[in-house]
Amino acid sequence: MKKLHKWPSLFIAVFILLWAVSGIILNHRHTFSSCDVNRELLPAEYHYKNWNNAAIRGSVPIDSSKVLFYGNAGVWQFNNKDEQWTDLRKGLPPGADHHKINCLLQTKNKQLFAGTRFGLYYFNQTDSSWLARHIPHHDQHVVDLLETDDSLLVMTRSHLWKISLEEESAFNYVKIQAPKGYDNKVGLFKTLWVIHSGEIYGLAGKLLVDAIAVIFIFLTLTGLIYFFFPRITRRRKKKGKKVRRLVSWSRWSFKWHHKFGIWVAIILIVSPLTGIFLRPPLLIAIASGRVEKIPYSSLDDGNPWHDQLRRIIYYEEHGSILLATSEGIFGTDPGFKEAPEYITPQPPASVMGYNVFTEHDSGDILVGSFSGIYTWNYNEGNIRDYLTGQTYIKPQGAVNPISKNLISGFYVDADGHEYLFDYNRGAISHDHAGAFPAMPEEISEVRMPLWNVAQEMHTARLFKPFLGDFYILFIPLFGLSALLILISGVILWIRKYNRSH
Repeated sequence: MKKLHKWPSLFIAVFILLWAVSGIILNHRHTFSSCDVNRELLPAEYHYKNWNNAAIRGSVPIDSSKVLFYGNAGVWQFNNKDEQWTDLRKGLPPGADHHKINCLLQTKNKQLFAGTRFGLYYFNQTDSSWLARHIPHHDQHVVDLLETDDSLLVMTRSHLWKISLEEESAFNYVKIQAPKGYDNKVGLFKTLWVIHSGEIYGLAGKLLVDAIAVIFIFLTLTGLIYFFFPRITRRRKKKGKKVRRLVSWSRWSFKWHHKFGIWVAIILIVSPLTGIFLRPPLLIAIASGRVEKIPYSSLDDGNPWHDQLRRIIYYEEHGSILLATSEGIFGTDPGFKEAPEYITPQPPASVMGYNVFTEHDSGDILVGSFSGIYTWNYNEGNIRDYLTGQTYIKPQGAVNPISKNLISGFYVDADGHEYLFDYNRGAISHDHAGAFPAMPEEISEVRMPLWNVAQEMHTARLFKPFLGDFYILFIPLFGLSALLILISGVILWIRKYNRSH
């Protein structure tokens, strides 16, 4: 037990510290939203090149010569006459995280709106800057926009709002009924996610998880002190040097390492136990699982669409609204009077969400995510892989939710030429019409949000350039090692306690 507790601890000590610190940052995105990291300090795959890393998610044509492109790099205007790019991020709060645009829409009367992780913005044509429109709810995460008649529908992760486009108006809440056959259950992945982050009990839960991270840091540092200081003490004694302070630190570390460790051991075990299921390959085992909502938790807030809404479109041919959610695609009437109904069959989509959800020129619906990109004939139910043209056949059993084609965006130019944006490879011409306009130097200088760097660290993707595909096993191996350390520590404490009594 001593060996199982000691040697894995020494091996992963640095990683425990990194995971603890990155976890605290992830729990407080708004607090760190203005903090950025120069991409030159990160591995090459995090540098913007050929519009990769979701630099572009979509586009809005302004006129025959100008197009607005939006994505993780912000909003940029491209003039195809002189091939000039213009930065249109003025007015957005400082910090690259505030500049990541989820959706952009130009209305029929030429009003321009943008949705970000932190709210809704309106473009002031007078001074070419963005003005915030505050949504009357704590959920400010705007994921999509849709114009209907004289109104604008604003979709956040949990709610739908309507504002008038004819005059300055307040936000009106649009209630989406519970879907047909609603069972009040939630995905097992989502449940483990909110338990792991502490979000399951709001701010109090997050602060508890922060405390757990601090305790992990404390146990790691005191464990290292207890391991190294006695060795340093013996060397200093042989040289006749003073060792009182080192001995004091060793005893203090030993005492409180044991006390804190046993007091919170059970709570500490929850963190790595839930974390190992939030990344492949163990994610595959729970991806389709559904469980009852935990009573009195953030999941049990009475809203059947809590943190599920992702994209919205009006499918004119069918005369219906389509809602893309974390639970799949649902259809309902434009007035939202009917209960949305789950549509079968439908294209697959990654748990990371829908990056392309639009009506294609062919009349089909184009659905793209990190699970690939597909054309979907809503009426006939036909689904085809957009890249190969082959009919999609739903695989049986557990499958990897990540495709080799990580679709992050889509664009059709004025001549009808189509371009896909792959998260890793960047811009790709779908119909071999030629290269997409070159990325300007200013884009490569856009920094990376500290929150995203912490996320890459916490999910071990930051190690991919060094470990290759083996990085995918890092989280489960790290989590299992942490569990082994905690369990062996508890056993050692119990044996020591029994001997002393």
